[in-house]
Amino acid sequence: MNMKRRALITIAALVTCASGMLHAQSNDAPPSAKAAGDKLTIDSLFPTDRVLDVRITVAEDDWDTIRHQSRTFQTALHADRKYGPLDHPYTYVNASVTIDGVAFPKVGIRKKGFIGSQSAIRPSLKVKLNYVDPGGVIDGLNNLTFNNSQQDGSMLSQFMGYALFNATGSPAPRCAYAQITVNGRHLGIYSHVESARRPLAKRGFGDDTGTFYEGTVVDFFEGWDASFEKKFGKDVPGRQKIKQLIKALQGDVGELVFSADAMGRGWVPTGDQHDQDWMAPEFDDSDWKRGRNGAGYERGEGYESLISEGFNFKDQMDGQATSVYLRFPFQVDDPAAVAASGDLMLRMKYDDGFVAYLNGHKVAAANAPRDPRWDSKATNGHDDPAAMSFESIDISEFEDKLRKGRNVLAIHGLNLDQSSSDMLIVAEIRASSFDYEQAIGEVVDLDAFYRFWAVEGLLGFWDGYSGNRNNFFFYLNPKTDKLHFLPWGADSLFEKFSRLRYDRRAPLSVKTTGLIAHKLYQLESGRERYEKTLRRILDEHWDAEALVIQAKHIAAMVLPYMNERQKSRLPSSLERALTFMLTRKGELLQEIENGMPMWPMWRPGPPPVIDDERPGRDPKKGGGQRKE
Repeated sequence: MNMKRRALITIAALVTCASGMLHAQSNDAPPSAKAAGDKLTIDSLFPTDRVLDVRITVAEDDWDTIRHQSRTFQTALHADRKYGPLDHPYTYVNASVTIDGVAFPKVGIRKKGFIGSQSAIRPSLKVKLNYVDPGGVIDGLNNLTFNNSQQDGSMLSQFMGYALFNATGSPAPRCAYAQITVNGRHLGIYSHVESARRPLAKRGFGDDTGTFYEGTVVDFFEGWDASFEKKFGKDVPGRQKIKQLIKALQGDVGELVFSADAMGRGWVPTGDQHDQDWMAPEFDDSDWKRGRNGAGYERGEGYESLISEGFNFKDQMDGQATSVYLRFPFQVDDPAAVAASGDLMLRMKYDDGFVAYLNGHKVAAANAPRDPRWDSKATNGHDDPAAMSFESIDISEFEDKLRKGRNVLAIHGLNLDQSSSDMLIVAEIRASSFDYEQAIGEVVDLDAFYRFWAVEGLLGFWDGYSGNRNNFFFYLNPKTDKLHFLPWGADSLFEKFSRLRYDRRAPLSVKTTGLIAHKLYQLESGRERYEKTLRRILDEHWDAEALVIQAKHIAAMVLPYMNERQKSRLPSSLERALTFMLTRKGELLQEIENGMPMWPMWRPGPPPVIDDERPGRDPKKGGGQRKE
């Protein structure tokens, strides 16, 4: 019997045994955790071998208020968040709490959670120990975070995930388990996660005088520097670093080789007669439509200023076609001089996909099928805000395809569907000597970031920074004067595929939705550095058998404290997590056997916003720093 099958059978038996233990207990009184004594320390708050017993007493009306407070995508992603974190809808109420028998008679509690973890039955909770009593602090920690782990039926993600981050030298919160009782009602098992406060910074970086920020569905785009929520520390130096990072990620456009204002020819194909030769430099396109760079159509509002009159293909494409062929001739006097002036960069604005050819040689593609034809469609959509900004693609490996004299850049533009309301293709080529890795490394501790990024990829963290530019902290470390990244909200680990924007061509070993990760992964040196970091972590920290043993221990420890719904979800969720642990290393090593994979990556656009277009709204007035 193989190791995988043997482990799963053992877990199934363990779940059955623990379920019997639970039913043997009184339904009126949940099992108590082992007492920690009459004094709590920050270390005793995060045990690894037992479950905390947390009992909350609160007025029933206040508890109902907490349970039913909520937020929507419309309120959470409002356009005002670009100018400052929005005030959350959750309010503190007075309560008392005991932790392993130690009483805190005057605390504040409130609901917590963005969207996916909201619940009116088992809400995630924040407990502010010094809400009323200034002395309600445990070794400098005044906030407790209890996550319902709604997305993690196995209850393993946060406990095991944060531990792996910490073990690799990538600072992360500590995590324990707590059974929560409110007014005598047993709510089941929660993940008790160390809050982002000074004790975490002190433990992780040896210093707590820096500045701590949280990122929630945001990234380092121009104009978004105010969107990150400061948790503590001096804001001015922190914001300066954020602006410096945004500038580094923008890079330098370099010297123009082919202009976005160039004249060319375009045709919406109606058959396959030119599928094999239309991109060749000698192809006769004299009977094609003539126009200036900037092609597509716009049924509503958005792209009209980017589409030239001659290259407006609305009549030919809207409701009729998904492909357009574009050809642009341009002159190069000295190809060697172009190559010597920096990396050759193809810069594209596109909706929804494209394939680019330089003198008949395919040099780049995005959201395109492997073998594009005259009637091909884009394989994925491309958000309008992202489509209106240039995406830079390094095509330096094809610089030898440049010719002295006349050259041709051919673009196969692809739309997602004939019914699409718009379509856009704008292209230019520049030579740039800008060193992204060096510029980013002046602001971000790159050794630390590659560790953080590789662990996110290894654990399959699809809702973290690199997977969804969500659930992350970063700390301006005064010791290095650089930014260091930390994970948060890690209840979506040990999953092979993302639940968001899943692309079947995307690799398992790396995620590149976060803008820093995306930029670094475009570089050969970035891919090599990521691979080296990932291999080292796999060798030193990924022991499948040890992880399975730990998971079995956790299952035995937490199951007696689960409620009925948690118990019902555990077996299948646990089996999926164990399968992930047992197969992960082999799958990743096979995938990166010949180096990190490349694929038509989805380029991260500006963070999503939902604007209610309220009349008279002043865009300079943001939500301010979120109140605790």
